[in-house]
Amino acid sequence: MLRIGFVGAGSRAKRHARRVAAHPDCAVLGVCDVDSGAATAFTAEFGGRTFTTPFELVEGGPDAVIIVVPPFAHGDVEAACLRANVPFLIEKPVDLDLNRARNVSAQVRAQGLVTAVAYQHRYYDVVRRVGEELAQRRAGLAFAYWMGGLPKSSWWGRKEMSGGQAVEQTTHWFDLLRWWFGPAQTVYAGSVTRWIPPGDPRTVEDATCATIAFRSGVLAVVASACFLQVRENGVERIEIFCPDATLRYEPNQSLTVATSDALRTYKRQNDNENEMFTDFLAAVQKGNPDGVLCPYEQGVESLELTLAVNRALERGTPVNLPL
Repeated sequence: MLRIGFVGAGSRAKRHARRVAAHPDCAVLGVCDVDSGAATAFTAEFGGRTFTTPFELVEGGPDAVIIVVPPFAHGDVEAACLRANVPFLIEKPVDLDLNRARNVSAQVRAQGLVTAVAYQHRYYDVVRRVGEELAQRRAGLAFAYWMGGLPKSSWWGRKEMSGGQAVEQTTHWFDLLRWWFGPAQTVYAGSVTRWIPPGDPRTVEDATCATIAFRSGVLAVVASACFLQVRENGVERIEIFCPDATLRYEPNQSLTVATSDALRTYKRQNDNENEMFTDFLAAVQKGNPDGVLCPYEQGVESLELTLAVNRALERGTPVNLPL
């Protein structure tokens, strides 16, 4: 029986906890959260006990920890897991401080620790199908969109706390593009800020557009927006253009491949988050750091790309990678 500890007791943590509670080989050890009321409610629903700090939690003897904290709240929880040599699954982004994340990554590698980053789109069967299609073709251009409204979390609109939309939300698309096309070489970016009323503490841009030149030769444009007020107007999509085909990924739904003689649509068939969770558990049981699709090290690489977007926005000039 694997005992799973949680750092963070919000809605996303509860989503993970439901999978833990439903798994025959797992149990919730407990949770720590800065909101003691949220932690108490969490244990009332899923069992276990409450802890006051991540260090106290790891002293409780978890076999693994699931980290679900806001982007600005990293540091102590990773340090606690590393000190106790406890495997962890962490929500994206892995941090806002790239140097700290790189140090964590180096320690994870040195200790041979099992880790996973919740870039769950990697686990969709249709996303893996994209990789198979691209292995047969040469991509030239990609366009990715994450167009929606402003999330309700109090910290999300403060860029110094969330990192901004590219870092906190559209990071899923940057991660997939990097996974498919390899390392990025140069990032160009621009932004729009037109709908923030005077006196509003929000510091996240209304919209951003980043152009990424990958070392593989692919060029990608990633548009993010959080100013839309009509849900039906939102767009989440990735389109990839090859000389002999166009690929369209509709998140959570399908992949369509258009060629000169056929239009093929593959509907999503799997539970991607369950596969991510199952992979992580198996990796923990086997002590296999390579048993997941996105270990911590790759999460840091995706963080670097999104922080490069922020740097290009701030400077108004192209930014080369690595940072």
